[in-house]
Amino acid sequence: MSTQDYREVLEEIRPRLVDPAERVRDTLPDRVRAAFAALPRIGDPDDPWLGQPEPDRSWLREYERLPSGPTDADEVLRAATAGLAGQFRWFAPTAMFNIGPAPLVDSIAIRAVVDTYSPNALWDFCSSGVLAMERQLGRQLAALAGWATEEAAGVTTFGGKTGLTYAVRLGLNRCSPGVSSRGVVATTGGRTPVVIATDHVHDSLEQVCSLLGLGSRAVVRVPSAGPEVPVDPGELGRAVADLVGRGVPIACVVLSGGDIGQNAIDPVGAVVRELDRVRAEHDMAYRPFVHFDTAVSWVWLFFRDYDFAGNPLGVDATTLAQLRTATAAIAEVSTADSMTVDFHKTGCVSYAATVYVVRDAAELYSVNEDEPRPHEWRPEGQNLVHHTIEHSRSGAPVLASWLALQSLGVDGFRSYLANMLATNNRYRELLPQYGFELLNPATTGLCSIYWPVAPGGPTTFDELLASNSTTIDDANRYTYALYRILGGFEGNPYARVVLGYLPAQGRGRDGDPVAGLRLLPCSAFTDRDTAELHAQRMGEVKKGFDVAVRYREGRLGRVPLDHVPE
Repeated sequence: MSTQDYREVLEEIRPRLVDPAERVRDTLPDRVRAAFAALPRIGDPDDPWLGQPEPDRSWLREYERLPSGPTDADEVLRAATAGLAGQFRWFAPTAMFNIGPAPLVDSIAIRAVVDTYSPNALWDFCSSGVLAMERQLGRQLAALAGWATEEAAGVTTFGGKTGLTYAVRLGLNRCSPGVSSRGVVATTGGRTPVVIATDHVHDSLEQVCSLLGLGSRAVVRVPSAGPEVPVDPGELGRAVADLVGRGVPIACVVLSGGDIGQNAIDPVGAVVRELDRVRAEHDMAYRPFVHFDTAVSWVWLFFRDYDFAGNPLGVDATTLAQLRTATAAIAEVSTADSMTVDFHKTGCVSYAATVYVVRDAAELYSVNEDEPRPHEWRPEGQNLVHHTIEHSRSGAPVLASWLALQSLGVDGFRSYLANMLATNNRYRELLPQYGFELLNPATTGLCSIYWPVAPGGPTTFDELLASNSTTIDDANRYTYALYRILGGFEGNPYARVVLGYLPAQGRGRDGDPVAGLRLLPCSAFTDRDTAELHAQRMGEVKKGFDVAVRYREGRLGRVPLDHVPE
């Protein structure tokens, strides 16, 4: 029950708010220092964890009930910061669970400053130059893709899944004119449009189609010959022709610009030519919208015009060959209609910062209308954005992404990517010597996938795949236990390395999932030398664990297989 006059309460909370005199310019650095001081101290700079993994969260029970009034600001700041205990540090050389770059310090700074003024990137009247900078950001990314910059556009959003959402939505406008006002049923004669995708495209596409009301079954996956093999354009063209022949609208064709595991890059140029052929043969009124999902791989586009022969950056021969091969395939984005750019994946910006880029700006700006129309950019203060999924849109990702491009420049991004690839290649050379079988030797990407050979069982992954269910289960238990020991989950203070656990990297002869481990060395503070150090330590941990397994009585613990999608 309130016991204070509201004016007294107001006086108590005012010092916590940004005031008109903007004393925040002096107080914010102090508050940030206080927050950092409350975090676990860093001993080994290479350690992947902020404190210990899986910490006790029972202290949250003290906050279950809302306080009746303002509480001690220092105490609440410390408590809020405690929520980060146990977070893995993306920028540490041993945090190799997924792609997560070290964010630029200036990108963190600009986010804090932007949050101070809270511009809403819905309208430039209340967001100053944010929209103008977003437009420039879109033009610069369009130039990387080889598109006409004055005809293209980009919109900052909150993830690659949203990029897929934009692509399918724009594709619906193309295949079902009038859908914006009259809906899918009225414009398609009751036939649900489908989305064609390859096996390599992210599995959130089904969720996107569900959210858009098409249903997850609207996704038609065209298989390829293997996880590392791009889709056959002819096979995809035949799938589209079959659907079109049955009167099914094609909302969108989504191709992989490079998945995380295999960096499988679908041949977008050849697919577009196939779609043009199908359109001509079936007298279609439209060519299906083509989205090239480059959420991770967009950074290769900085090498589009690199002098591979002269190699001015001095990239080693193996890495250079990988860059040349992948860049040639990704550069075919010039033939696509849209692409996705995740700055929080390979752009040195913290979560979440994604730019969806489209070749024809009119299609994006008219997403909620029945016909595409040119977009007029008015004097500042008169531009209200209607084409974004969000109405409430932070300006922080816009400025952070813009800053990253200008701060690092072309050679900065080239060097960052080359170092990640070179480091990964060093792990690929070393880890097989310590009993980790490399499962994706042909990849041109950032990820390497391994199967740790368990003592007393099959000696190769292929041999394991041909084994019975009990043998596979034993191997999976071993892989999961080693994953936890390496990661420090079992109290191991030595050589803690956070890898990705893949519960279904393969399938046995009877369909049993077979686990593997994924390694993604994305820190700018790792290199071939640190890779040697950590590979050796991983080998020592495995060697010690193998001895314990040989003399263990009974089986290792059961394995959860459902906490990651792979």
